[in-house]
Amino acid sequence: MRILIKGGVWKNTEDEILKAAVMKYGKNQWARISSLLTRKTPKQCKARWFEWLDPSIKKTEWAKEEDEKLLHLAKLMPTQVCLV
Repeated sequence: MRILIKGGVWKNTEDEILKAAVMKYGKNQWARISSLLTRKTPKQCKARWFEWLDPSIKKTEWAKEEDEKLLHLAKLMPTQVCLV
């Protein structure tokens, strides 16, 4: 018996399938989307989208003002990092 372990490095083709599926089904249908990617779980698909592929993610360096704002908020709310 072979056991299929989901996961591993994302391939370009998987990224393209994920992008198309999110456009078609939206950002709340992760079980449906992952059914198109046999090696990925719904949790992995969601994480890949929100942490890497979402076009709204800013991938350039932060401006000085953004750095200062982050540091200021971190000092104001040291135990609430998730809110920062």
